[in-house]
Amino acid sequence: MKKKARADKNYKFTGKKHSGPGTAALIFSFAPLILFFYAVAVSYQRGGQAPEKIGCIGIAAMLAALMTLWISIREARKENILKKVPVTGAVLSVLMLTGWMAVYVIGWIGL
Repeated sequence: MKKKARADKNYKFTGKKHSGPGTAALIFSFAPLILFFYAVAVSYQRGGQAPEKIGCIGIAAMLAALMTLWISIREARKENILKKVPVTGAVLSVLMLTGWMAVYVIGWIGL
């Protein structure tokens, strides 16, 4: 029985590098997550009657999530980079946008 070639062990040597802006977008995409938990905690403590500051924080967090989504998608389209970091940032940004939109829709319809 022949031994498998060394290339069959899923080793991959490549010159690809991590994208700097993609990494920054991934790190920055945690900001809307932190702001989301803060806003939900304050709103819960006040019985659903959060101050206007929380609404402003929510809008800023949504804008930050949109920005990190845009940067992540732009970086994921580039050639010769590792795609995991920008794709992870894009997924996290989409989740945060969905979460913030859900909070605003629930607030508007009064659930």
